[in-house]
Amino acid sequence: MGTIKRGLGLEVFDQAREEDVLRRVISASGKNMPENAVRQIFTEIISAARSVQQDLVVSFLGPEGTFCHQAALNIFGHSTTLRSADTIAGVFDLVEKGVCRQGVAPVENSYEGSVNNTLDLLYKYDLKITAEAFLRIRHHLLGITGDIEDINSLYSHPMAISQCRLWIRENLPGVPIGEMESTSTAAKRAAEEPGAGAIGSRMSARTYNLNIIQENIEDNPNNITRFLIIGKNHTAPTGKDKTSLVFSVSHKPGALNKVLDALALRHINMNRIESRPIGTRNWEYLFFVDIEGHEKDDGVREAIREMGEGSSFMKNLGSYPAGGEPWD
Repeated sequence: MGTIKRGLGLEVFDQAREEDVLRRVISASGKNMPENAVRQIFTEIISAARSVQQDLVVSFLGPEGTFCHQAALNIFGHSTTLRSADTIAGVFDLVEKGVCRQGVAPVENSYEGSVNNTLDLLYKYDLKITAEAFLRIRHHLLGITGDIEDINSLYSHPMAISQCRLWIRENLPGVPIGEMESTSTAAKRAAEEPGAGAIGSRMSARTYNLNIIQENIEDNPNNITRFLIIGKNHTAPTGKDKTSLVFSVSHKPGALNKVLDALALRHINMNRIESRPIGTRNWEYLFFVDIEGHEKDDGVREAIREMGEGSSFMKNLGSYPAGGEPWD
């Protein structure tokens, strides 16, 4: 298959084609199996078949055991070559330089809001969003010991600490908390320091040979993180897509409303809007917008054209398959 694709000038990795396969098998399964189970099984089949045709290298925000690592495995499967980066900018760099074909980065959390660094990098880099995925965030108390009474210090990423604040207050009052650059780094620290605990994922526990002392300690059980997959290629329409845009408008009354009217007049739903300072000019802002539909759809194409005419700057960040149910 890889030889045929190369002979026809087709890409071995095609996000739209793979998403179409997954949606069809999920639909065919009906209620016989949970959607997550079907998606996981066929993601691994596709991953194995793809690896025979051509190795796919994907960057993610590391180190190993992070939620971003888990998201990358869920999206691309275990037959994919994954390469960790120390920062989100590092994920973008590896893709831009061609070291990795795709990259995975967090963009927003249902509990904490947007990851501003990712938004800034989408504006800065000449890369496209090729897909999105949602991961349900399950935080666990990890440690060498299996007893919470043995924990005399606690480590984790600031966001994870914030998301477990009530549980920590009720169950580990007075225990000193150390902030780390990732939940995986915290798990590694807990594996090396007697009496230390970490808040992290089940993958972190496996990676660093830690016990799960208590499961699901997050304060909000509906804690979900949205991840974006970035690359250099455009993604074909799948029939259920999103398009992301970033633009700025002049300081004139009604300027933003006029740009957004292009969507309303065509009955195009806007899923999200977020503003960020431009950075180079005080009190001027970029607006990040997610809309339903693909840039090749007639209505969306016309809306983007009209929005561009009313903007002082606009960049199409990409059209891509809308994410399904959150991975658990």
